[in-house]
Amino acid sequence: MTKKVISVGFEIPGGVAEYIPLRSNRSLLDADIVVFSPQVSGGYYISHYHQGKPRLGESDSFKVVGDATHWRSEIQGAFNAGKTMIIYLPELKEYFVDTGKKEISGAGRSKTNINYVSPFNNYAFLPVKFEKVVSSSGKSIKLAKNTKFLTSYWKEYEASSSYEVILDGGFESNSVILVTKTGNKAVGLHLTNGKGNMILLPDLNYRNEGFVSSVEDDEGEVIEEWTPEAVKYGKTFLSHIVEIDKSLQTGRDLTPAPQWAKSNVYRLPRELNAEKEIQEISSEIEKLEQSRVIAIKKLEEEGKLRNLLYETGHTLEEAILEVLRLMGFTAESYKDSESEFDAVFLSPEGRFLGEAEGKDNSAINIDKLSQLERNIQEDFQKDDIKDYAHGVLFGNAYRLQAPPERKDFFTEKCISGAVRAGISLVRTVDLFEAARYLLESQDKEYAQKCRKAIFESKGKVVVFPKLPIDSVLSQDEVRE
Repeated sequence: MTKKVISVGFEIPGGVAEYIPLRSNRSLLDADIVVFSPQVSGGYYISHYHQGKPRLGESDSFKVVGDATHWRSEIQGAFNAGKTMIIYLPELKEYFVDTGKKEISGAGRSKTNINYVSPFNNYAFLPVKFEKVVSSSGKSIKLAKNTKFLTSYWKEYEASSSYEVILDGGFESNSVILVTKTGNKAVGLHLTNGKGNMILLPDLNYRNEGFVSSVEDDEGEVIEEWTPEAVKYGKTFLSHIVEIDKSLQTGRDLTPAPQWAKSNVYRLPRELNAEKEIQEISSEIEKLEQSRVIAIKKLEEEGKLRNLLYETGHTLEEAILEVLRLMGFTAESYKDSESEFDAVFLSPEGRFLGEAEGKDNSAINIDKLSQLERNIQEDFQKDDIKDYAHGVLFGNAYRLQAPPERKDFFTEKCISGAVRAGISLVRTVDLFEAARYLLESQDKEYAQKCRKAIFESKGKVVVFPKLPIDSVLSQDEVRE
């Protein structure tokens, strides 16, 4: 399903999403994902300065306070409704605004009009109340723990992100997702209420050179248009935002109306017919929604093997087990009171014990190989095990890069250790190609060749047999 994205105060290049200025009363409830930035520069008229800070004119003072109230309510409402909110944290802008309270001091020629003002800043547009927002800027930022959903985005946009404020207090420590490299000061948060998500991120400063071109229309007037480069950038940005949303969403349930509200005592006569019509429509919607959920789950299930390309942890392990079964292995993870192994798999070729590792931006090192060797020894010590298992290390190195762009999957020391221990090394991207063919063909002869390749590649990186020529042609067509 295509996600509807609305951006407020933050223009996504290429016009690939609906853009709304801050000076708007637009609702956010018909969006699936909202990108928001409380950047008020240039949007409101500054009449003069007060105590060294800009003071907005009377009319714009009331407007900015009203707009801030509107957007706080809309963001909170969308958050409560289960939407994903991507909120950028721009430079702190402090103003004085008219309160509307006026007094006259003195009389005659000494009479003076006093207009009372109050402090205001652009973070008043957000429904989140911090103990302090500290104006501070820098680019040295690192991911905090438990930020798997943000990893791909951060890899793409770390270089063009900068923090303009430091957030101090008013939130749980486990909600921090980005911190300064020095001092571990919070510059990014993930807030959730169990349904909706607010992702507060450092400001994104994308380069816009070449993003806009000027052309003349039929009447000779010069207009500006987005360039293909801008459209490409915008679509890439949207894909990352949608993936964040997909990673965070766990399903949404509508809150049913209270039982007392359904009583005829509280309805006008004409409401009964309308209620019947709504019930009929709701019944159809429910059926369609159930079908959609089933279809989405099927789509996710059918695409699970793609996790071999970019995942880590248990998600990667599950994909590996599925491929091993396609190859004819009996494969399961193993856990008891003493041991926990990523994969134990059997075939006529022998008994295998596997360990899986995914690395964001590096090769698989000797540490994981050493763990696998310990697991093999621990496995052999069990009473019912008579022979050492054949060790297999599955590596998904440089997992956030496209497969053709990746460097060597295993370090030299890891390969040397594999040679000494007779352990097979498997690149999970190679598993993906074999799995894609086996999933469609059920080719038992090819599956046997894959098992043999793993068994015979002791101390080496496994090279799986070439795919049949008709399969290669088929995959080329798919890629095109």
